Amino acid sequence: MTQHKTEDSNAGLSISRRSILKGVGAVMFLSTMPWSMRRVLAQNQFDLIVIGGGTAGIPTAIFAADRGAKVLIIEKAPQLGGTLYVSGGRMAAANTVFQKAQGIDDSPDAHYDDIMRINNNTSDPLLTRLWADHGGTTINWLAENGFTVHDDHPVRGSTGYDLYRIRRYQWGINSGMSIFNVMTPLLSQHVKGGRITVLTGAGAVDLIKDHQGAVTGVVTEDNVGKRSDFRGLNVVISSGGCAANPIMFENIHGVPLYSIVAYPTSQGAGLTLGLGAGGYLRGAENYVSYFGSIAANNQIPSVMAASLSIAPETRAPWEVFVNARGERFVQEDHPSLGHRGRALDHQPGHRFWAVFDQKILEQAPPVIPDWSRDRFLEAFNKHPMFSRAVSLSELGVAAGINPAGLEKSINDYNLAIEKGKPDKFMRSQRPLAVSQPPFYAIRSQGWTLKSFAGLAVNKDLQIITTEGKPVGNLYAAGEVLGAATSGRAYTSGGSVTPAVTFGRLLGQKILRF
Repeated sequence: MTQHKTEDSNAGLSISRRSILKGVGAVMFLSTMPWSMRRVLAQNQFDLIVIGGGTAGIPTAIFAADRGAKVLIIEKAPQLGGTLYVSGGRMAAANTVFQKAQGIDDSPDAHYDDIMRINNNTSDPLLTRLWADHGGTTINWLAENGFTVHDDHPVRGSTGYDLYRIRRYQWGINSGMSIFNVMTPLLSQHVKGGRITVLTGAGAVDLIKDHQGAVTGVVTEDNVGKRSDFRGLNVVISSGGCAANPIMFENIHGVPLYSIVAYPTSQGAGLTLGLGAGGYLRGAENYVSYFGSIAANNQIPSVMAASLSIAPETRAPWEVFVNARGERFVQEDHPSLGHRGRALDHQPGHRFWAVFDQKILEQAPPVIPDWSRDRFLEAFNKHPMFSRAVSLSELGVAAGINPAGLEKSINDYNLAIEKGKPDKFMRSQRPLAVSQPPFYAIRSQGWTLKSFAGLAVNKDLQIITTEGKPVGNLYAAGEVLGAATSGRAYTSGGSVTPAVTFGRLLGQKILRF
């Protein structure tokens, strides 16, 4: 799998606190605010309290303030932005100005059908419909305020992702920061005008409820342990999921968090708050692995050392993929990332080995393009995920693959090529047999950068109980909803677009003040 859009994360996270202050304007930082001022703020009643100042929280606050609401944003990180710092900021919608400029005919109905096709009807139909119907106006709102995309956009998809039938997928040159930079001036206007108050360096630790169970406020704790109560007529949880919390992630999903690449504050606080208020989680069964990462070591979680370039549209795989039993388990050149990921999820340890021989090493395009040939070859001498041996049986022992199963799988693969028979998995790209020693194996680990389980909400984004009853005054949007709009697949634009869209809808018309 080629590297997904996390490579710009270091640049995003390096943005200084001073630059954030300058961009947002008169933002109040809880960590530096005198305790007397905090007490005064805590005595105020807000029309809306937004927990999490990121992809969904910022538009929620902006549009609520546009309607005259008095808004408080609570953000645990030292700055606003949330996952926009590490996100590719990739958005998909129908009837956008970018489609119009390219003469592309599209509709919300066509987009909805395409989403459900890609994820095999595993996303929430009501929320998916909400995205499809309103995503276009959200992108157009961003465009009206300066959002621009690459010249050749929209496109049908990106490397490794399942493609849409129509070109409706686009992103800015600065990835997620392209969205943040557009929303920041709009937020700043309301901060300066007194409509929005921003508290950073503070986490929401509890919700205040009345005797009927309706939420009436939020308890926060700052980074020196001081607690404050804030009263609000409405509360929106728009925090991250739990993809930076290995224990919570595994407890909820039943799958280890093999690699932590999520935003550091995605510790699951929003999920816990929603559960404490009477909500419940859904969507854990939608977990699906990214395909092709190489872990740095055997620890769980581990950082990623590299990614295999095995997306068929950019480099059709020459290697054979086997599981720990030595069995092939998937069509290696299947065009769908979701298909390959779902197949991987049924394999022991969510891992596979890419197996090849000397001739493939010499003739195939580099399987890790970012590495020099010397670095690649040296990895077989010292990296725990790289193995080399003079026979398939010895390779199995060295790599941790069942030797008998590996020999049988490779022999069957080679025999089918020799006799001109169809591949058992309908693989079409079979350039060479795996027959010339030495033999090589690279272990790849499934991973994810987001939570799949999330708080259950209704069509109005109200957090609901297991009986379907809304929790009074409590709403949710963004990553805290899990994979509700993308389902058990990697649906292009299925995270960022709904987050911004649902935040806009909450602030613009769903919330009542």
